[in-house]
Amino acid sequence: MVKIPPSVRKLKGFEELRMFRNHIRDSYNSLKHRTVSKIKQVKKSQIMDYIRQDYKLTESQKKELYESIIHQNVSNIELVEFNNEAPLVSVIIINRNGLNHLKRLLEDFTQKIQYPHFEIIIVDNVSSDGSIPFLEDLSGSLPLKIIKNKKNESFSRSNNQAAEIADGEYLMLLNNDIEPTYGWLNQMMKSALQSSEVGAVGAKLVYPDCSGSRYNRRNSFKIQHTGIAFMEENGFIKPHNKGNGDVFQVNGVQDEPRAAVTAAALLVSKDKYFEVDGLDEGYIYGYEDVDFCLKLLKKGYKNIYCPKALLFHYEFGTQESDKNQEVKKRRLGNRELFLERWGKWLRRELLMDKLNCHQLYSEKPLKVAFVVTETGENSSAGDYFTALSLGKSFKKFGWEIDFLSRTESKDWYKVDQDVDVLISLLDAYDIRKIRSENNLLIKIAWPRNWLSRWISHPDFVDFDLVMATSETACRYIEEKTGMKTDLLPLATDPDIFNSQVDGNAKWECDYCFTGSYWNDPREIVDMLDPENLPYTFKLFGKNWDEFEKFKDYYEGFVNYQDIPRVYRSTKIVVDDANRVTKEYGSVNSRVFDAIASGVLVVTNGDLGAEETFKGILPVYKSKKELKELLEYYISHEGERNAKIKELQDFVLSQHTYDQRAEKIKSCLESYILKRKIAIKIPAPNWEEVEEWGDYYLALGLKKELERNDCEVILQVLPEWDGDGDARCDAVLVLRGLSRYQPKPQHFNIMWNISHPDEVTIEEYNQYQHVFIASEFWAEEIAQKVDVPVEAMLQCTDPELFYPDPDDKYKHDLLFVGNSRGINRKIIKDLLPTEEGLAVYGAGWKGLIDKKYIKGEHIPNNELRKAYSSCKILLCDHWDDMRDKGFLSNRLFDASACGAFIISDKVRGVENVFGDALITYNDSDELKILLNNYLNNNTKREERSEASKEITINHFTHEKRIEQISKIINYYVNNTRLN
Repeated sequence: MVKIPPSVRKLKGFEELRMFRNHIRDSYNSLKHRTVSKIKQVKKSQIMDYIRQDYKLTESQKKELYESIIHQNVSNIELVEFNNEAPLVSVIIINRNGLNHLKRLLEDFTQKIQYPHFEIIIVDNVSSDGSIPFLEDLSGSLPLKIIKNKKNESFSRSNNQAAEIADGEYLMLLNNDIEPTYGWLNQMMKSALQSSEVGAVGAKLVYPDCSGSRYNRRNSFKIQHTGIAFMEENGFIKPHNKGNGDVFQVNGVQDEPRAAVTAAALLVSKDKYFEVDGLDEGYIYGYEDVDFCLKLLKKGYKNIYCPKALLFHYEFGTQESDKNQEVKKRRLGNRELFLERWGKWLRRELLMDKLNCHQLYSEKPLKVAFVVTETGENSSAGDYFTALSLGKSFKKFGWEIDFLSRTESKDWYKVDQDVDVLISLLDAYDIRKIRSENNLLIKIAWPRNWLSRWISHPDFVDFDLVMATSETACRYIEEKTGMKTDLLPLATDPDIFNSQVDGNAKWECDYCFTGSYWNDPREIVDMLDPENLPYTFKLFGKNWDEFEKFKDYYEGFVNYQDIPRVYRSTKIVVDDANRVTKEYGSVNSRVFDAIASGVLVVTNGDLGAEETFKGILPVYKSKKELKELLEYYISHEGERNAKIKELQDFVLSQHTYDQRAEKIKSCLESYILKRKIAIKIPAPNWEEVEEWGDYYLALGLKKELERNDCEVILQVLPEWDGDGDARCDAVLVLRGLSRYQPKPQHFNIMWNISHPDEVTIEEYNQYQHVFIASEFWAEEIAQKVDVPVEAMLQCTDPELFYPDPDDKYKHDLLFVGNSRGINRKIIKDLLPTEEGLAVYGAGWKGLIDKKYIKGEHIPNNELRKAYSSCKILLCDHWDDMRDKGFLSNRLFDASACGAFIISDKVRGVENVFGDALITYNDSDELKILLNNYLNNNTKREERSEASKEITINHFTHEKRIEQISKIINYYVNNTRLN
């Protein structure tokens, strides 16, 4: 890493050049990522050829491994003395042309089972390989029942059939491709009988010799299954075998809780089996066992993995014989059913499991990555040390931490899949550039300074959680962005900063300052005058050598690990809250750290001292006040020590990083448990999104939903079909020109706000609920579709649209809208005109006289000024919108601003506005109306006030969210979503 001299940093334009350099690097990395990904896909098959050559075993090695595994397990088990009064176990085996498997499974069955009271029920699905005669020959030596199906039933149906005729108190679901070992059922029954809370019991499954397998040749005699855990993959909370591919060893001899176990060997009481309605027959050879175990979990039972029950499982032989197309179709259907049933519930359980480090659903604890400037012991970046201290507290939860460094990371936008939470301490980090395969990644913004810069970035609204260091900062962010912001001040680590740390003689002084100078004004430059104070002073940090007044006191830069010794070597630390923190009441880390070290702090941060320290922290506002504070507390040791004690008790009781970690954990828990909704915006990309009215509609809905304790993500068109909505329970599609393909794991809502001719009946039927922005069209469609349909007209945000006149937009007639290459109806009907017409919008050049064109765009936050300032606002509708009763959102926005509106006659408008809105039929009528109203202020004000009242009372984002939330709440209360 190249160190940039301070003199270069101070050059004019340096910061702009640095930001440009970083932007170019990030763009290059993004392009490189896409290119390298394609190359990797090409080379994957070549790499696999190399891998397949590894792990070849000789016949003697295979035999040695096999016998070693059996020997280790036999020496590990402790047989229970069961007698004939032990509960009867019905061993259920499903078979189809599995004669060779059956021979292996049933050889010495009684000897290996080591359990006295069992029956065997075999369900045969029209085998033609001699399985039935073989079983009938065994019926004399084994307690065997055979169900002979006349067709190939599914795994779920076959097991349910057997369970219905089983005499046992317990059911043992057992694959026919299992090779049992000594004592396996004995050990599983021991686990099952330990408590009434036990649900399903699973076994340790091991791969046999796999040298003939296409996919598992490297797994011979390795672990196949020690229970089932979950992971997110492409929007799917996917079950997978724990321990798969691990080298066999005897460890974990105690039973362990599991989210689920495989039905290849699953023991459960018959009562509990039927309590959850057995295996769901909607699944066809896939996920039925996971579904079954999750049903047991939701009933309050605990599924158990029994490591002492060892079974070899030849599953790969069966799977690889299936036909590819049949398997693909089956797996897709199973996946969709599983997603619909469990996707939302599992997502919450998985994240909460990681958060609390239970490792029931997940194999790993939560992992947090901090976005920082730089890392390492020589770092001078305060953000790194803040992250380091907070990360240390996270580790006490059992969480893992990592860092994404601007200066050291090759590509800080490449976030590893195992990162669950990202905390950005830098406004320069654009989260829209993140590339991560974890679609559940939670993104947290923690602005500690430069608040105006933070919120100016377009990606700021994409953060899932926002935290700020003062009450004032929280209010500022909420007022400017509408985003809920949690209070999270900086803090201290008392393990590092405490009164037991030894000082250093060379740093001893009466008072000191610690901090660097980055060519930005600092108040101590003017307020601190050590030459005129009869006390010793020392200054620590970077870039202070240019100040002549501090030359004799400057000690240079001190590494972070030495700062506690600096504090223990002084009596008072002077705090200088800089301009980007002071006005927002943020308190610097040095304040908490120095106080925790048993040192007095005096500060210029009056707002922070009041908000965070409740007025007990000494404050200076002038050079004179600073001098008086230093003189008083240095010369009055008793008063100084008393103040230190008061402050230290306060900081240690309320402002440690352990407490901050608890707050973040609580916020994460709240976020995980909140309902989450994705709003799909049909804008082509984020660069152009502000040109789309749908974006502002989405922002308003987002704000209201978040006020209703929902979490909302916004997605533009290229993001619709990806997995970025994996965390969401529901999806709201703003249907205009673009069609969306709903996903089965979501509750999907369409709001058809425009272009009704583009939407087919088949498309409407893909949704669980449909809103249509027209009373007339909603009634028409409701008679043709199979899903609920409601009328929900467009609306406005009264917090953005309200009367706010501005002479800049003082026009007689105003039209706001793009031409789209054609002359709009109301403009065509009006022109030519001698009235003062102002047209704002794109594409009008060459269509109308340039004297009417006043601009191509009015920013959304300025529209209210335009609407409030004109005498008459002109509004029209596209043909299909007019014919089918889709009222323009401009009617509602402008009405909320108190505008007087004349519109073309759109179907149903009179049912909404009555006579408060003036409409016309043709060009002659339009000109008559304009003549009547332009100079009649009283009539205009009467109509505009009436339309404003109608809009504010009935057509706001708040009202629409009430309607949407009612539907979602009904769904929550009647499905597995809760």
